Amino acid sequence: MSLLDVATAMSTRLILFLNNLSNTPEDALQLRNRARIIASQHGIIVRDARVARFHIEYDITLPPDGRTPNLDKLFKEIGTYVGSYQVIEKKREKQESISEAVNVFNEEKFWIAHEILESVWNQSKGQERNLLGGIILVCAGLVHYQKNEEDICISILARAFKKLADSSGVYHRVDIDRLKQIVCNILKRSKVELFKI
Repeated sequence: MSLLDVATAMSTRLILFLNNLSNTPEDALQLRNRARIIASQHGIIVRDARVARFHIEYDITLPPDGRTPNLDKLFKEIGTYVGSYQVIEKKREKQESISEAVNVFNEEKFWIAHEILESVWNQSKGQERNLLGGIILVCAGLVHYQKNEEDICISILARAFKKLADSSGVYHRVDIDRLKQIVCNILKRSKVELFKI
């Protein structure tokens, strides 16, 4: 176990959402560094920053001492607080998990969609496991896009496409044929475009 793991073992991990008025994925590193400066004064660890069209997403760990400042005011110089998501493993039934994952994917909260689908993937087998693995890789690729890592995103989308190749039709609410076509188009152009599923 690393020092970071020990230090955060009793801490709360959150995905923090701030309103995004004009930032792009190219600003992710600078936004992460700004947040780290602000957060370090309060014992908060900023793991990562991701930029969606309408929100900035911070992966943070709160200090275990319980003396967390008011998060809706702490990062106000970066953006208006719009909410948070506590990162904890939740037991849910498959349909509920997939439905929630689709909803958050369509809000460009790809990291959360990835985490939710991974809990379903862990319990799946055969072709369903492969299909879910492909969808999870699409989410993972888009997480990298939000961090201004487009080449990594495209590489991961190529792996996703291979996993999705033998699937078709609709899986719960996800049109797999449409998803494969979108990913294929991104790969052909080597240019990421955001989409809903």
